[in-house]
Amino acid sequence: MFLKLGLGLFCATLVAGCYRHTFTVGTGGNTNKTPEYSAWQSHYFYGLIGESDIDVKSICPSGNATIQDKQSFLNSVVYSLIGIIYAPTTVEIYCGDGSTAKLTVTPQQLQAAGMTPEMMEMAREVSAAKAAELQSAIDTFRESQRNVARNGSPARL
Repeated sequence: MFLKLGLGLFCATLVAGCYRHTFTVGTGGNTNKTPEYSAWQSHYFYGLIGESDIDVKSICPSGNATIQDKQSFLNSVVYSLIGIIYAPTTVEIYCGDGSTAKLTVTPQQLQAAGMTPEMMEMAREVSAAKAAELQSAIDTFRESQRNVARNGSPARL
């Protein structure tokens, strides 16, 4: 009797199987490290009912995370015993480092970049009004430079 029950439980555990869903937010997190968050999530009636909200932004302030929702072996054992009532999964969240690059630009470099045809084209793609503002600023700058060349001082606006 116990042998049949044990064999039936073993077969039910094998049939339940394991699975994993992976979701990447931003650039994702490093799954080779220890997860920042790991907890069982409750589902009911063969896993058809159940939902929980996890605030990923509070766990990973950088906004970069990898979320894994999986049914582990232990989850499968519980599911095979009482799956009609309770079917747990394990949610793990791995955070990315959120590193940023630092760019240092001199005013002359920024000015040179802003006056290129590529920058004007990019401004047109964003907004015609912004492109007009950029063109006006470039025209004002060029007029100021001409005044400096002629008079030795910028024009008063």
